[in-house]
Amino acid sequence: MILASLLLALQAAPAAQQQPEPFPAPWPDPEREMGRGDAPVVPEDEQKARRTMASFAECVVAASPAKVSDVLVRDFRTTEYRNGLRNLSRDNEGCARKVGLSGRMRMGNLSFAGALAEEMLEQDQEPLLKRLSMAALGPAAASYSWTDGVAMCMARGAPHMVAAALTTEVASKEERKALAELQPVADICSGEKGKLEASALGLRSMLATASYRLLAAQKVENDA
Repeated sequence: MILASLLLALQAAPAAQQQPEPFPAPWPDPEREMGRGDAPVVPEDEQKARRTMASFAECVVAASPAKVSDVLVRDFRTTEYRNGLRNLSRDNEGCARKVGLSGRMRMGNLSFAGALAEEMLEQDQEPLLKRLSMAALGPAAASYSWTDGVAMCMARGAPHMVAAALTTEVASKEERKALAELQPVADICSGEKGKLEASALGLRSMLATASYRLLAAQKVENDA
């Protein structure tokens, strides 16, 4: 079982060193960034920018939850996925005005999808830890790239750590600590194919989108 194997490996692994930025490379998943969609301009300050994007995503989810869910479970390599994200942004310009944004810019698909996924995860009243822990015992969801597969492995193998990371304040010391502690899990899930490198925003977004699809896969299984 993936969970048991990861836990045993983690017990043998040395404790992660807390670093200002444990995953330094900016965007490890070029498949997600093909045909990048329009999104509102966000402030330059990272924490403020990410909080603003979270507020924008919250508004979009409130307005179009079914459309958001339909996009997030799709293969992110497809035109349908990219167009779906673009339409969610364009069709919710009122949300941009609501959170104080103006103008438009080219924005990475992964960060927008990650913010949407986190907001969708928060819609369920059941604790994320409990949901991910149960999902780890269920069927795996499809993954669409190597980094996506690593993120899915992390969500299934260390649900408690992933849930903890996704409940931290964005761009905070707590987030950096939680992501640094996930480094050994990322290394185990990466296997022999290389080391996963991503920014904090990139890794968190990958974990959020993978977690959402993992939980969605359990619902499909239960409804079958």
